[in-house]
Amino acid sequence: MAISDKPANRRTATPYNTDVGELFVRRFNVVSIYVVVLLLLAATIVWSGIKTAEEVQQYHQDYKTLQDMKKQERKLQVEHQRLLIEQQTFSATPQIASRAVAELGMYSPTLKDKLIIQPGVATALVPVVTEDSDEDMSDVIGPRASTDISPEEPATEAGQ
Repeated sequence: MAISDKPANRRTATPYNTDVGELFVRRFNVVSIYVVVLLLLAATIVWSGIKTAEEVQQYHQDYKTLQDMKKQERKLQVEHQRLLIEQQTFSATPQIASRAVAELGMYSPTLKDKLIIQPGVATALVPVVTEDSDEDMSDVIGPRASTDISPEEPATEAGQ
């Protein structure tokens, strides 16, 4: 046999109280494997911590953006409601006028249809407009009741 430090029979060379870890260290140089595994675990822990911090930061930014968009949505809803009210206000007047004329037969009063009522006066004088001249309103018929403004009734019946 060759001269070496290793015994010929390995079973006889190892004492019985030897630890299993020491056996692996002697045979496979396991310490370097443990070091590599521990370094990989440490790197993984650091990497996951960094990624978690980045995700939390991204969450906060997205949440702030969401809140800003909700505020903008509320402002736009208020503006939309205001514009709808404005649109209804401007479109309602012509619709009411056209329906009043078409369906109800209403019309804008002319000068002869108007009756001026003065506060504190129980009766009012009704001007008589002749068909000849609309400007001459000096002819006045007797007093009429201030609440009666119908132009079809004769003035003499209203005063009785």
